[in-house]
Amino acid sequence: MRGTEPGDPTRIGPYTLVGRLGAGGMGVVFLGRSAGGRTVAVKLVRPELAGDQGFRARFRHEVRAARAASSAFTAPVVDADPDGPLPWLATAFVPGVGLDEAARLVGAFPEHVLRILAAGIAEELRAIHAVGLTHRDLKPSNVLLALDGPHVIDFGIARAADGSVITAEGAIFGTPAYMSPEQALGRTATPASDVFSLGATLVHAASGGRGPFDGEPGGHPLALLNRVAHEEPDLSAVPEGLRLLVAACLAKDPAARPAPAEVLAAVARDGSPLGVRGPWLHPVLVERIEEAAAVLAPDAAATPPPMPPPEHPVDDRTVPLRPDAPPRPTLPLLPVAPPPTPPAGPSRRKLLWGLAGGAAALAGGGAALALGLPDGGGSGRGGGTPPGSSSSGVAAAPAAASGTPSATPSPTPSAAVTIGTDTVATPLWTGPVTEALVQVAGSEKAVLAVGKDNIWAFDLGGRPLWGPVPNRIDSTTTYLGGTTVALDGSRVYTATSGGRVGFDRLLRALDLGTGQEVWNTGELANLVQAFALPGMLDGSVFVTGLANVGANGDRSTGTVWAVDAQTGKVNWTARTPDEDWGRIKLLVPSSGRTLLWTRATLRGDAPRITGVDTQDGGRIRWNQPAPGVSTTASQATPALNALWYDGPHTSAGGRFLFLSDHLYALEPDTGQVAWQSADTTLHQAVVAAPDGATVYAAGFDTANLGMNLDVRAYDAATGRPGWTARMPREPTALKPPALHCADGNVYLYIGTTVYALDAATGATRWTFRFGGSPSGFGPVALWAGGGLLLGNTDQGLVAIPADGKPRG
Repeated sequence: MRGTEPGDPTRIGPYTLVGRLGAGGMGVVFLGRSAGGRTVAVKLVRPELAGDQGFRARFRHEVRAARAASSAFTAPVVDADPDGPLPWLATAFVPGVGLDEAARLVGAFPEHVLRILAAGIAEELRAIHAVGLTHRDLKPSNVLLALDGPHVIDFGIARAADGSVITAEGAIFGTPAYMSPEQALGRTATPASDVFSLGATLVHAASGGRGPFDGEPGGHPLALLNRVAHEEPDLSAVPEGLRLLVAACLAKDPAARPAPAEVLAAVARDGSPLGVRGPWLHPVLVERIEEAAAVLAPDAAATPPPMPPPEHPVDDRTVPLRPDAPPRPTLPLLPVAPPPTPPAGPSRRKLLWGLAGGAAALAGGGAALALGLPDGGGSGRGGGTPPGSSSSGVAAAPAAASGTPSATPSPTPSAAVTIGTDTVATPLWTGPVTEALVQVAGSEKAVLAVGKDNIWAFDLGGRPLWGPVPNRIDSTTTYLGGTTVALDGSRVYTATSGGRVGFDRLLRALDLGTGQEVWNTGELANLVQAFALPGMLDGSVFVTGLANVGANGDRSTGTVWAVDAQTGKVNWTARTPDEDWGRIKLLVPSSGRTLLWTRATLRGDAPRITGVDTQDGGRIRWNQPAPGVSTTASQATPALNALWYDGPHTSAGGRFLFLSDHLYALEPDTGQVAWQSADTTLHQAVVAAPDGATVYAAGFDTANLGMNLDVRAYDAATGRPGWTARMPREPTALKPPALHCADGNVYLYIGTTVYALDAATGATRWTFRFGGSPSGFGPVALWAGGGLLLGNTDQGLVAIPADGKPRG
C-alpha cells in the first residue's frame, strides 16, 4: 500500500481512505476504513467511464449479479454506489500475496499446491458463471494467496466496460499471456475463456513465473497473441498428474474445455485420499501475508509512508461474495494428519486439506475432456436432514427486461414453508447392481438401472427381469449433461458406444421383457461427442451429438437424428443453424410437433433457441435469441446445464419451460414468451406435474444473496405463483438441485438428500439420504413413478414408497 496522492479523495461513501492499493485502466483502488473499523478495498471508476450512461447501466447490473455469486474464494462485495458522481464498489480486504509476486519470491509451486489453486479458482469461476457473469481477465496478479486458500480478485467492472469509450477504440481487453484464443482474435469472452485463463495461470505457478505461450523476453505483444491463438502451449513444467487437465483447459476450441465444475471434480475426486503432502504456503509467503494483514488493525496509521508502486498495477475490479459470509477455517501451514473419520462428502476444509491426493482421470481426444464416472459411494441409509429455516415473504420481482412481456402479476405470497422434517423414509426394496448408476428410467411396467457399462431391468416390485446387458456409454455424455436411455411400453432405447472414443455411436432397441436386441441403427456418424438421448415424441426417438461434417470432416456441429421407434430407420437428420456452436441441448416436449434447440456459440453471442419441426423433416421453424437478460455472452445459462431434457422437464400445457434469469414459458409455434416468473429466484431445475397444470422450479434466491434454496409452484397456464418451500443453502452441496414430480409428491434432490414435498402445499412429507458426495458433479440417477422413488446407493438401486412408510 502507498499513501494517497494529491487530488485523491479523502472519503468515498462511508469509508475514510487510508492509502492506495493500486491503479489500472478502469480506475484507482484504495484501502478504506469504516467508522466501525471495517477495512475494505474501494474501487473508484475513472471519470471517462462515469460519463458513459451505458457503462453505468451495465455496472449497476453487474453489482446486483455480483452480490448473488457465492464462493469460498471471493472477496465479498460489501457496498457500492453505481449512481454516484463517480461509481464505486467496495469489497472486503483480503490480506494476501499475488500469485505473480509469489512465483517471483519462491519459484515453482509443488503439485499439491497447484491442486489447491486449481480447485479454489474453479470454485470461484463456477460461482460467478452461475449468475451469468464472466471474469474476462483472470491472471496470476488477480489471484491472491491467503492463509485460508487462494482468492480471485479484480472482477466486476470489466464486463460493464464492454462498449464503453475505453473498449470501443479497438483495444483488446485482457492480458495477452493469459487471454484465450477467442479473445486474442477479438471475439467476445465467454465462461470458457475464463477456463483457458485458469489453465494459463496454473502453468505460471507450475513453472515459477512463465506462461504457456511465453517467447523471448521483450517480444512484441502481437506475436504473443498469435502464439495464443495458433500454437500449442508449453506444459513441460506442469506435473504429470495435472498435465492432461491443464491441457484440456488450454484447448483452442472453447467447447472442448472443461467447465469449472468439471475442473473441481477432477482435482477433488470422490474417494481420493486425504492429507497434505507439504505445507500450503512457503514461510516467505506467510511472512508477507502477515505484513499485509497489519493494515486490518483499526489503529493503523491513517497515512502510511509512501512505498514504491507494484510492478504490475492492480486493476479496479473485484469479485463478489456475500457480505455476511461466515469466517472460513485457516489452512494449516504445516503438514497435518487427515481427520480419522472424515464425513461422506468433501467439506470446504477437507477440500483444502485433501487436494494433494486427488488424481484426474482424463482422456484427451483432440482437446476433449473425459471425466470418470462417480463412484456411487454412500451408505444408502436414511440419515439426518440439513436443518431448515423459515423466511417470511418473497422479494419483489425486478422490472421486466425491455422487449419481453411483463411477468404475470403475483399476489402477496404467504410465508415460505420450511423444507425439513424428522421423518426418514424406509426403503421398500433394493435391486443389486455391480457399478455406479448414471441414470434410472422407468415406466408402469419396469425400471431400468443404467451404469456406464451395463443395464439392469427390474419390475416395480423389485424382481430382476434381466441384466446385466452390456451397454457402453461415453463418460463425457453424462458429465456434459443429458441421458442416454428411454423406454416405452415394450422397448428400451439406448444411445451407446461401440467402445472406440469418438466412433461407433449408434442407437439400439432392446425388448423390455427380455433385454434382447430388436434392432440397431448402425453407426450414425464419425467422431460424435456428447451422444445423448433426450427423449421420445410421437413414435420417434431423438438422439443428439456433436458430429463432424464437411467434405474432410473438419467441422463439427450439433446434430439431431429422428429414429423410428418401431423399425430403427432414421427418418430425418437436422443440424443447428450455427456452425460456430458451443454448448447445445435439445429439449423434447411431452406433446406437439416442435423440438427446442438451445445453444451458446463460440463467438460469445447470447445463447439462441431454435424450433425444429418434427413433422416436416426437421425443418427450422424459427431461430432467435434466448430470453433472459443474464444470458448475454454466457454459456452458464441454466437451460444448458440441466440434468434432464425429456417432456416433464421441458414442457407443460403445450409450452416449453426455459430456464434463464427467470423461468420462461415459450410458445412452441413462435418461441415467444407467454409468461415469465416474477420472483428473484435463479432457477436451476424445473419439472411439470403429470397433468401439466402446475410447474415446479428450484433455485437460489438472489434477493437473499443466494443463501436460500427455494422450490416454487406456478400455474402452467398463467405463471401465477403458488406456494414456496425454502431451506438454507448447504455450503457443501455443489451439485445443482434436481426435481421430479409423481404420485402427489415433488421430489427435491440436493446434495445427497431427497426431500418429498407435498405437491399441493410444499410441506415436507419425508426425507432420505442416498449418500455419495454432494460435489461429484456427475449425473443424478433418480426416477419417480408408479408409487415409487428410485435412486442409487452403494447397495444398488433403492426403491422408496411415495408415502415413505414401511410395508408389512
